[in-house]
Amino acid sequence: MTHTNGSFHTYDVAVIGCGLMGSALARTLAANGHTVTAWNRTPHRAHALAGESITPALSIRAAVRSSRLVIACLSTYEATVQVLEPVTDWHGTTLTVLGSGTPDQAQQTQHWAEGRGATYLDGVILGHPGDIGTPGAVILYSGPPDTWTEHEPTLKTLAGASRLISQQTPDANRVDAGLSAGFFITALAAFTEAATYVLKSGIPVTVVDELTELALEILRSEAKTTTAAITTGKHETDQATLTTHAEGARVALAALRESGYPARILAAAIDNMTAAEQAGLGHLGFSAQAETLGSAMPDKTPDGTRDD
Repeated sequence: MTHTNGSFHTYDVAVIGCGLMGSALARTLAANGHTVTAWNRTPHRAHALAGESITPALSIRAAVRSSRLVIACLSTYEATVQVLEPVTDWHGTTLTVLGSGTPDQAQQTQHWAEGRGATYLDGVILGHPGDIGTPGAVILYSGPPDTWTEHEPTLKTLAGASRLISQQTPDANRVDAGLSAGFFITALAAFTEAATYVLKSGIPVTVVDELTELALEILRSEAKTTTAAITTGKHETDQATLTTHAEGARVALAALRESGYPARILAAAIDNMTAAEQAGLGHLGFSAQAETLGSAMPDKTPDGTRDD
């Protein structure tokens, strides 16, 4: 723990933002033996956390000066910079921003922080406040490996399965946008759309649950096949072509819409497959869509540099 007689580096961690998630972060750090100072734009939220190991900060400057590790958990990157703007000297301090935003916003915030002398880690939380402090919880970080190594023991108390995924600062947000939102939210929306149609058609919930388990196992296998195909650019198949999938999806869409269901998620998937067919990729596997979906994005090598 960090204890000094002065006002500088008095606490192990400063938590900026005491909403539901920020409060969970502060309480978890305190429960794991860390001394914490907390600050919020509306002071009563920070004062509500006051206890043996959590002390409300009187000002944003006092909060930042109090620790070598400052964790900001606010609604947006813009709000984070706005709140922290009065603090001009960050030398000896690491700023870790945990929030969702665009890769460009993460990069801009890094430049802002480093311009004031801070080291910087960016992070995204994959879960809810109730998950914080559990072994399986995940917070993905990106930034300098040595900065991660310095603070890893403290940060892992917040989420046991946390990891540094890249030294390129925007990458945590890229994963969040692509896999958390683009995949998980879309997949859950697609399942809700499909399950509503099937269950309201009178199919027993036990049947739906059993078949869903089977579908998830197939999806787990297909996901690995798909990432390999996207990485190598090899989309050949001897099983089912993209056009075969597209034709089946079009029949399913017609069935759902005949029953009055909009089936918007399925329709969007068909749009993607149709674009790939029109590009002459219909004879390849399902993953061939990647060639049209990612056509505007320059490839990056594993070290994060552009492969133009």
